[in-house]
Amino acid sequence: MSSLSILRPDLLTIGNRSYRINPSSLPGLESTNTQQHQVYREEEEADYYTNNFDDGNNDDDDDEPSCKPQQQRSTKESEAKTQTVHKEQPPVEDDDTIDFLAKENMYVCEMDIASAFYGVLIGKNAENKHKLESETNAQIVFPRRDEIGTVKIRSRTKANVQSARTRIEIIIDRSRQMQPFTHFLSIPICQSSTSINLKQKYEEFKKNVLEQCSDERGITNELFQQVNKLHLTIGTLVLLSKSEINYIKETLQECTKTLLKTIMPTDKERFIVQLKGLEFMNDDPGFVDVLYAKVQLVDQTNSNRLQNFLDRLNEELVNTGLMKQKFDRIKLHVTLMNSLLRKDDTGILEAQKTTRGRVKNQERESFDAKKVLRLFGQFDFGQIELNELHLSIMHEPDRQTGYYGCETKILLKPIN
Repeated sequence: MSSLSILRPDLLTIGNRSYRINPSSLPGLESTNTQQHQVYREEEEADYYTNNFDDGNNDDDDDEPSCKPQQQRSTKESEAKTQTVHKEQPPVEDDDTIDFLAKENMYVCEMDIASAFYGVLIGKNAENKHKLESETNAQIVFPRRDEIGTVKIRSRTKANVQSARTRIEIIIDRSRQMQPFTHFLSIPICQSSTSINLKQKYEEFKKNVLEQCSDERGITNELFQQVNKLHLTIGTLVLLSKSEINYIKETLQECTKTLLKTIMPTDKERFIVQLKGLEFMNDDPGFVDVLYAKVQLVDQTNSNRLQNFLDRLNEELVNTGLMKQKFDRIKLHVTLMNSLLRKDDTGILEAQKTTRGRVKNQERESFDAKKVLRLFGQFDFGQIELNELHLSIMHEPDRQTGYYGCETKILLKPIN
């Protein structure tokens, strides 16, 4: 490792803990499965957030409502103190997730780990597992192939168990970042009975663009999102087991209940938004991949209620370790045209992983949006009430509604 990497090591964040990484101490991730995955590629991950807002004042964080459910120990968040990942033992802390078996004079911890991570933790000929056990002086026991259970860590000292657990969490977090997204948090735009007018305006916009701008480079019918799939994207997740899905569902229920009590204290509050005006994701209107409608809450007294609600919810989900945050604030937008939709009109595109496990970017042909922006830059799609929050499934469209499959729905209504 070069002197530069020693002075400026990579940082890895799990939940609200940060770790300095010594690459030589972690098993490689090259063995990650290289099979094909179905992946939602409607927008790039960075499109969901924006870092253009920062008031430099975080003094009010302690005043925000806490909405974390009681969390059982699993791969979701490290409880160890910030530390360098070396062979040194972490300080021993009170930890009720580690049991002491008096008869065996042994400390034991159970971790609920998705079986998708067993490969990278065990390694070829169990090399990774043996290395972890040797460097932490702990025994790591995985369920048999025909069993469903937890991974157990056993050692004579609690510090060894904590060290092994932290190492496992870091490996899982790095491996998770190389997996295709499986779910995303969304707010449907055209799934309610009140969305008829907005649907009509969208179809009018599409018709006008195709009639008046079809001579522009790349403008085709395939670019347009299906009307029933119009939505706001809050964030993307990698959920690889039923327990991870259930944990996120529980977190969503608890967080939205707490936040809505604060943000919607009376029946008068609603998330009614105006979709008006067009913007695009890059800096050249002649080479656009994603064109979207701007979203603004219709509320003269507090126009930031929706933004604050989603940012706070996003923060809580990031703290689970199952959703990554790239920027400070979510960018409120509804994608209308996307060059990726040329490949698949469902908006769910297939991606292959490289030999190192990273998802290849889909090849995409941009389009010239200058004329569209000139003619329809202030197009008004109308108002709509946002009344549901979905934990959507990326690779399972709902054939009945025309929207994406759903793990759970949460009503965006005042909590009495």
